[in-house]
Amino acid sequence: MSPRVDGYVLVAWHELVSARRALKVGEPSSGSPTRVLGYMMEADAPVRNGQEIQRFVLLPDAGSAVHPAHRFGDQLVEVHLKEGDRVPFAAGSLVWVWGTWKLLRRKPNEDKALYELENARVENASSRTLRNTFGSEHHQTTCA
Repeated sequence: MSPRVDGYVLVAWHELVSARRALKVGEPSSGSPTRVLGYMMEADAPVRNGQEIQRFVLLPDAGSAVHPAHRFGDQLVEVHLKEGDRVPFAAGSLVWVWGTWKLLRRKPNEDKALYELENARVENASSRTLRNTFGSEHHQTTCA
């Protein structure tokens, strides 16, 4: 995992691919307060934009109409919001998610998430929050 930001472990997507090896060699590490930046996508059932949801998946890439985002288990994070919380679904929107990290016991080569954020909260990723977290140089190179 990456360094902590505001008390949360900041997940780097490239590290999740190598973390799948942990499934083969030991117990999943769970319980860390974690923060992830990614793209909101429907979980396993169709959802229309604007529909209030309690769960979704987070992906490192939003894809496009011509080339949909890939769904590899080690690049999927299931998000379960706090009990009673809901957010309007916005397919492909860039969001921050904070929650309790959980490594799921699944096969890495499936299209089901290997990771989960429980009791999560979500916020749209604005230019301001990206600059505050990564600095203006990173924001310019990744969001331009």
